[in-house]
Amino acid sequence: MNSISQPKLLPFLITTWILLVAIHLINLLFAMQLNYYGVIPRESSGLYGIIFHPFLHGGWSHLINNLISFSLFSALVWQFKPNRIWLLLVLGTLLPGLLVWIFARTSIHVGLSGVVYFLWAYVVFYGFVRRSIKSVVISIIVIFLYGGMAWGVLPIKEGMSFESHLFGMICGAVMGYIYAKQDIKNSGSLRQKIEKEITSL
Repeated sequence: MNSISQPKLLPFLITTWILLVAIHLINLLFAMQLNYYGVIPRESSGLYGIIFHPFLHGGWSHLINNLISFSLFSALVWQFKPNRIWLLLVLGTLLPGLLVWIFARTSIHVGLSGVVYFLWAYVVFYGFVRRSIKSVVISIIVIFLYGGMAWGVLPIKEGMSFESHLFGMICGAVMGYIYAKQDIKNSGSLRQKIEKEITSL
């Protein structure tokens, strides 16, 4: 399945870059007014942001940094189960977005970084729980190269939505654990079925 789905990764990433850059250009034309569609905690008008916040950014550096990280972690998720990326993106948008709306500081929270932290934590936890050679190697590489991202869940930088990072990381870790356990169970069942068929010959 991976070998069949793998070529779709590049079009997916190119489409993502084009879409988010186009939205940012439109936002600039409207003097960044689209950012009012971000998550505004505990405000009814801020509920729209649970869906829209990953598409909105505060500036070019914010957007480009998020797109680079997003592309990397999407590619790593692709190595596990390519067809799962769509569900993970929905979960990585809605779950952290909802938690930000409920618990975060009163502000406007925008950016793809919550999804990025979701994918980062998913890759790490999935790899170590799944415990295949490939998944563990990927997790170790991610921790070695991007372990510093953990500082982003702390309120150490003014104007940064650390809540999006924190809730994205928590949700990604939970989903990585759940899906790894599910895949272990499914692969075990398949292995047992094959062994049973062999022994019955």
